[in-house]
Amino acid sequence: MNKSKFALLLILISVSFSGETVAQITAGAEITVSVPDNCLIATNNAPVNLTLSTLVAGAAVAAVSNSDMFVRVSSITPGGTYRKITAYVTGGTVPPGTRLTLVAALSTNANGAGDCGTVSPPIILSAIDQLLIRGIGSYYTGTGLTDGYRLTYTWGPYSPATDYHLIQATEVPTTLTIMLTISSPDGTNK
Repeated sequence: MNKSKFALLLILISVSFSGETVAQITAGAEITVSVPDNCLIATNNAPVNLTLSTLVAGAAVAAVSNSDMFVRVSSITPGGTYRKITAYVTGGTVPPGTRLTLVAALSTNANGAGDCGTVSPPIILSAIDQLLIRGIGSYYTGTGLTDGYRLTYTWGPYSPATDYHLIQATEVPTTLTIMLTISSPDGTNK
């Protein structure tokens, strides 16, 4: 009888362990991600041609404007910091007796998104770098021809009452180079 109990016990143990055991197996992977400080600026390369003239005898030449140029930006900034765009004349000289002003209109965000900042009042362009747009955070304007900040250049007599006599006709147009610079984030230009 002991032999039969022992045999029965062995059969039960064999049946219990004969089934397949299934265990869950997992694996992991370590992934590194980063978002670097990123900054790009470009224009749509629209030509800006300005000519002073008048069609009325006795009238001063009138100021002229061009708003065909747009500035596109892609910006990723570290938290709590902002960029700014400045402008200045790097080549050529604004003709005597005249002034060239520049103003930016805020980007419409039609094809972009983020923190586009605020625009400054019109600046009189010179060889001194001046603030045009400030408070640009993580933002992109879009890449279309008319995406971005619209720039308006206006050129005309500086002060007709006192400086008009300085304006002189030229046979060859004066070419000016305007530099637009977007800054590294500094957190102080919001």
